[in-house]
Amino acid sequence: MRPLRFGLLINPVAGVGGTVALKGSDGQSVQEEALARGGVPRGEERVRRALAVSERAADVHWLTWGGRMGEAVLAALELPHVVLGRPGGATDALDTRTAAQAMLDQGVDLLIFAGGDGTARDVHSVVGQTLPVLGIPAG
Repeated sequence: MRPLRFGLLINPVAGVGGTVALKGSDGQSVQEEALARGGVPRGEERVRRALAVSERAADVHWLTWGGRMGEAVLAALELPHVVLGRPGGATDALDTRTAAQAMLDQGVDLLIFAGGDGTARDVHSVVGQTLPVLGIPAG
């Protein structure tokens, strides 16, 4: 029996606007305003907390996207993982959709993502109902 294959995808700016009373974090101008106000993204921290309590996380074959889109958290938790690709620069919806497609193409058993409504829409636009998806609210 092969190990479970989980995909991990994090929107690295999710929640930055909400922490400073802006609605969402979609768009470069909103993200810049949020950061200027002291906004803090929440996706990575929430994924760390979720995975740190899982006794079986080390038994999973993790597939992820580069940098703050998943790789950084898995490396910090010392969980073995494969990086399928990297964002081209500042992340956007296309990076989320590209990463979700790569994970789908690799046959993950479960796709875990951290983000808000926009991230959920982007993930769903790629995977639809083809596999189980678990969202960690961070928007």
